[in-house]
Amino acid sequence: MRSGENEKMRKKILDLQKYLRLSGFLVVLLSGDVLFAQPPSKDYQLLFEDNFDGRSIRENDWSYRMDRRQGGSFNALNRKENVYVSGGFLHVSVRQDTINGIQENTGGGLISKHQFGYGYYECLSKPFMAGTGVHSAFWQAGGADPEVYNRIFEIDSYEIDSKTFLGDNNLYVHISPKQYTEVPWPHRAKVPMSYREDGWLLDAFEYTPDGVIFYDNGKVVAKAEWKELTAAQKVWLTALNGFGKVEKEKQPGESLFDYFRYYAKDYPGVNILPNGNFEYNQDKTDSLKPVAWRQSSTDGASWISAGKAYRDKYQLNQGSKLGAYSASTSQKLEYIMNGHYRLSARVRCSGGQNSAVMFVNDFGGKDQDVKISKSDKWTEISIPDILVSNNKVNVGFRSEGEAGQWLEIDDVQLYKPLPKGLKMPKAEPFVLVGDPIWHLAKSEPIHFSGDQKFYFFDRNVGLGDAISVSFSMNADTLANMTPIARIPEKGNSGWALQLTKDGGLIFRIGSKENHHDVLVSEVYQPHKDCFITCIFDRGTAQVFVSGKRLKIENGIRQETKDVSTAGRLGDVGEQLQVIADVFIPTKNDASKDNLQQKTITRYKGNLQHIRVFNRAVTSDEILKFKN
Repeated sequence: MRSGENEKMRKKILDLQKYLRLSGFLVVLLSGDVLFAQPPSKDYQLLFEDNFDGRSIRENDWSYRMDRRQGGSFNALNRKENVYVSGGFLHVSVRQDTINGIQENTGGGLISKHQFGYGYYECLSKPFMAGTGVHSAFWQAGGADPEVYNRIFEIDSYEIDSKTFLGDNNLYVHISPKQYTEVPWPHRAKVPMSYREDGWLLDAFEYTPDGVIFYDNGKVVAKAEWKELTAAQKVWLTALNGFGKVEKEKQPGESLFDYFRYYAKDYPGVNILPNGNFEYNQDKTDSLKPVAWRQSSTDGASWISAGKAYRDKYQLNQGSKLGAYSASTSQKLEYIMNGHYRLSARVRCSGGQNSAVMFVNDFGGKDQDVKISKSDKWTEISIPDILVSNNKVNVGFRSEGEAGQWLEIDDVQLYKPLPKGLKMPKAEPFVLVGDPIWHLAKSEPIHFSGDQKFYFFDRNVGLGDAISVSFSMNADTLANMTPIARIPEKGNSGWALQLTKDGGLIFRIGSKENHHDVLVSEVYQPHKDCFITCIFDRGTAQVFVSGKRLKIENGIRQETKDVSTAGRLGDVGEQLQVIADVFIPTKNDASKDNLQQKTITRYKGNLQHIRVFNRAVTSDEILKFKN
């Protein structure tokens, strides 16, 4: 059968799958390969899909990515001309185009005009893999909407660099205090991707109130834990041409996307409104533009301030000291589940305004509002029953008054009520950068099988005059392995925790070229839990196992202030240099311990409760970690 006939047959099977799926049947297989997976819960409902079956892009649903990505390893131009629909697929061409006499690496993609929140996101695609230089991705992030700033996080269901069979499953947080360019990467996983023999890849992610779960061909491959990171953002289907070295002779080519689907389900008692506590601006974003909210106000009459909030640190204000004002702050959600919702907020108000209300509209029913009365204390207001029937809603606050009149707003929540008898859980403090500076695998361990899978973490993690690294481990075997490291090739600074094949542990301070090793014998055994904490504090290294200090060494000249190198967890050997400056040496060195004389294998086993601090922890803290 010719390739064109193969594709037609495959599309017929996909259409049959779609019919069966919507009729309540389970997964359909073709030659043992999953063509699309069942959402992880029967509670999920399909709210949006595009199968790219038409003759043109659905421009009510999508906009084109048209920009230049330049800097670092990128020199990529994205063009509308590279993106089209044909034969039931979205095609994103990657090629060499001469524009104004200059040869350009061109690619492109689509960005949804709709925004999606908690739910299950699925895409079937065929990334370009013929030659290096192309960066294909299925991801979610804030869109280029000039009226609403909503760049809250980025979820990369996959990022794949052509000819590399490792994909990134990432969660970045883009809101942060001034002292950090971004919150330390909560989650960056490099995972071997499973393609079908014909090059197609089924990828999905589930964004929940507890974090993100990444799926590859229906199997969980990574998990990112982060509570109350609530956002409604756009979906991107892209192929950037011009990443690193471009094999121009392998182009033109293309990345194909068969479909995108979004499913949602109910989360009773969970606030689905992004930035309802107004903490997302922090000190990084313009205080006159509340993240995720739309402003329509007299100049300066609506802003975020810090210090006297009902919850945490920040609140929304409406008013003016200079003269008469009007202010409206609103937020629209789409592709939400239908049903009964409750809208509530905490407010303080001077009183006397011409109007001051909380309102809700565009939900398929009659507009509702509640008047905000004078109150010097934080007071709860609510609209208790909003029957959403069109999968969308618009909520907000509006006031109009004279100079000196004011309205303060905080803790805005939109949620489906819990069943009778159940109480709303108490909200936890909103924390972006905590202590530890990086924490992974809180609820369940990460298993490393010895393949190329690894997690990597930011350069500001485990940085300074003092650091602490702590984790629970259950190794599959005795071997020279390195569970975690942030160590450069040269210099005087860095660190790594290495295991030896005789059950020992090495706490390495410094770089590949220049390091000091603290060796502890008889630390771990295969298939037995082991809790390890290593501390470096201004020349002194300590190693604790199961809460007991087994080694202390003073006078170490190397240190841990390196800022050139990201860290890795899992596979940190030289065999894989996806991040070129993160590796553990494998060459023989007779002047050092026997670990240097052996090949370091990829870590095999479980790791859990990984904590990295930019300070020295106390022995009491270590005991608390252990328990």
